[in-house]
Amino acid sequence: SADKSKNSKKEILRIARERFQLVVEAESEIRKDGLEDLEFRAGHQWPSELKQERDLDARPCLTINRIPQFIRQITNDQRQNRPSIKVFPIDDKADVDTAKILQGLVRHIEYNSNADVAYDTAFEGAVTKGFGYFRVITDYTDPMSFDQEILIKRIRNSFSVYLDPNSKEPDGSDANWGFIFEDIAKDDYIAEYGDSDLAS
Repeated sequence: SADKSKNSKKEILRIARERFQLVVEAESEIRKDGLEDLEFRAGHQWPSELKQERDLDARPCLTINRIPQFIRQITNDQRQNRPSIKVFPIDDKADVDTAKILQGLVRHIEYNSNADVAYDTAFEGAVTKGFGYFRVITDYTDPMSFDQEILIKRIRNSFSVYLDPNSKEPDGSDANWGFIFEDIAKDDYIAEYGDSDLAS
């Protein structure tokens, strides 16, 4: 059964690698455009060959960057009318009191998670470069407990998220799989995954 477990892990990794390659190829153009948008927002608005030519001639490359102002106009509107989860009883089997209790639980989850930060970060990413994400996760209430709580967390780097390219909904809610990755220090990797082949 150890061999069977090892083979199933290899199969999972094979499928994951194929899916990751698929989504990287599918999203390469939008990610390239997103990076260009970030550069443009940062004020790097001159074409590189023209900037080089002007630098060689000792001519200035003036940039009056108005993009952040327009981005702030949109994000400030969103901050004044923040999205939040609402619970409504919608059919004859629904109970208004149950909906109120669920709404209170959702409000507590949002408050406990500082969800406004997650919503704002995702929205700013969407406005700036066309995509932004936050995630709903569970975590243990403390290291010694088996109790878990639901949290809404921000994803600081939108480029670290890859969603199923076959999803049809604009918000990706019908995606069947996705990847979120992060860079970690070598020492942290060895401490966490010391038994892996890569750690050796």
